[in-house]
Amino acid sequence: DHDPKFTLELLLPFWFLGLGQLLVWEWQSESYVFKQQGHFNNMATLSYSPDAQYIVTGGEDGKVKVWNTSSGFCIVTFTEHTSAVTAVTFNSTGFVVLSASLDGTVRAFDLHRYRNFRTFTSPRPTQFFSLAVDMSGEIVCAGSQDSFEIFVWSMQTGRLLEVLAAHEGPVSNLSFSPSHTLLASASWDKTVKLWDMFDSWKTKETLVLNSDGEATVFVAYFTWFIHG
Repeated sequence: DHDPKFTLELLLPFWFLGLGQLLVWEWQSESYVFKQQGHFNNMATLSYSPDAQYIVTGGEDGKVKVWNTSSGFCIVTFTEHTSAVTAVTFNSTGFVVLSASLDGTVRAFDLHRYRNFRTFTSPRPTQFFSLAVDMSGEIVCAGSQDSFEIFVWSMQTGRLLEVLAAHEGPVSNLSFSPSHTLLASASWDKTVKLWDMFDSWKTKETLVLNSDGEATVFVAYFTWFIHG
């Protein structure tokens, strides 16, 4: 039998900064017993799960990683994106993760089976910059960095339902109102627009901001302020 204290001394941790890796090495068998891989490049976005048990992160390396907030360990890494991930979010159940990327796709991942079960695309290649899913989990929206449009899909079918065009700059943030009827979009064109889901996605109101920098912070507050 091994002395537990002696066994622990044989495990050597190494942090490889350039690779974003943490390895725990067992020198006697000359093999690693534990590995954690972070993002290779900058982390671009993150979001909490509804129960705060998990955090999803998206990186410039194109990876989507889900972390356990209690242990600090990564439980799954999705590698389907081919360019930087710009936005991530959970659905209301916490069992689905969505990600938007500059590669022109929005992807939905099942956290039960750890698979990419739905991929949303646009008629023309575009770089997705922002992301939102409604409380029912049925409507997925993504804002574009280059065409300045907002794309609306059905989660169930993956079909493109609407393309909303009114902004004159990159759509930097999206948020659904608590009442589920309005979508708020913030843009570098210094406006926040409210879109009515139940009125053919018509623009209900436009708020003019003083600068584009306020838009990403303001959008969630604005939907709460209007609808409580």
